[in-house]
Amino acid sequence: MKDISYTETQAIRYIRSQFETLAELYGYDATDPSPLEMLSTLETKSGEAIRKEIYEFQDKGGRHVGLRFDLTMGLTRYVAGNRSTPMPSKLSSFGGVFRYDEPQKNRYRYFHQWDIEIYGRPHIYQDVEIIEFTSRFFESLPLNVIIHLNHRKLVESQICHVFHDVQSDDVIPDMLRALDKTQKKSRADIMAEFAAYDESRLGLILDMAYWRGTPAHIEPKLPSHMRNHPKWLYLKTVLSALNNMGIHNIQIDFGIVRGLDYYTGMVFEVFGTNNTALAGGGRYDSLPGAFGRTDMGAAGVAGGVERIIHELDQEMPTTHDVAVMYTPDTYDVASKLASTLRQKRLRVRFDVSARPLKKQLSASSQDCRYGIIVGTTEIRDNTVILRDMKLRTQHVISYEDIDKYLSL
Repeated sequence: MKDISYTETQAIRYIRSQFETLAELYGYDATDPSPLEMLSTLETKSGEAIRKEIYEFQDKGGRHVGLRFDLTMGLTRYVAGNRSTPMPSKLSSFGGVFRYDEPQKNRYRYFHQWDIEIYGRPHIYQDVEIIEFTSRFFESLPLNVIIHLNHRKLVESQICHVFHDVQSDDVIPDMLRALDKTQKKSRADIMAEFAAYDESRLGLILDMAYWRGTPAHIEPKLPSHMRNHPKWLYLKTVLSALNNMGIHNIQIDFGIVRGLDYYTGMVFEVFGTNNTALAGGGRYDSLPGAFGRTDMGAAGVAGGVERIIHELDQEMPTTHDVAVMYTPDTYDVASKLASTLRQKRLRVRFDVSARPLKKQLSASSQDCRYGIIVGTTEIRDNTVILRDMKLRTQHVISYEDIDKYLSL
């Protein structure tokens, strides 16, 4: 587990603020599922195999419990257990999750996730809104992303077509697993791992990882059984609706299949400019049924906050609006100004160690948008020096004009 620094805490707060503001605009009700779940709840998604990836233990009451590894399971349990909840139910959540994983770059045992979910009778409009929200959220940060969209039923139809004469319950999950590995392993390694299957047939499935682009670009490559599949029309309808909303950062990608035990329909992943996976989502209509609610489906999206922070890097907004700086003779005037600006809801950095002005400037240069220097000459002339910390320019303004320049 790692400690979270001030800088990272500020970044998390910023991302949370952007997320919660947008979620409220879209009508999602903020909900925080319990961080501690019964182990049986956490195993609903992947069975006992999930124990290797989570923190699980027996509590003092002899109950087998575990720390949540995502927000979706807890939200689904919550909705499924509250039958009086009106449908459709739209929930949002932002919080810390735990995974027993080998720590590595941008991958931690404790990290934060954002999440939205829609529960109720499945409808294509839900899928459209989930993707629309995702695009708008990254736009608000701001981050340029590409959303790769697919439908599991289309992929499964091709698997069944290629292996039409193979009688085995393992074919579909094995081929989905092979296709999912194309983003992480070489074709040769995947071929070796699934050597039990006919090489030419396996190759036809792996070829799907290269079917990506607009519908007009992909459609000529599709076998007739996929072009005529109702889910191909479904994908085109989703894209058409999103284009109508002005969202154009979507592409079809048949290499996206996501969790084998989780998703049942539409799936998508979000990639940043460095091809970093930032979020993923889709439909998982069978999940509520695992909690006894076969009367409703589910669709949602979730993403890691720390990955967003890494992707934003130097583009993070400043954590202070203004720094008020002073010399030994001007503390009284400067401290009063800082107090006044804070009462007007500005985030003000003010040095409380009486450091030289040069050190105050250096300390404020990275996390403040503006700097106000109060010197003896400025007090005499009823002025201050307003410094743009980003552009590194400055000019003298009257004391009365501070509010105007800071847009108060």
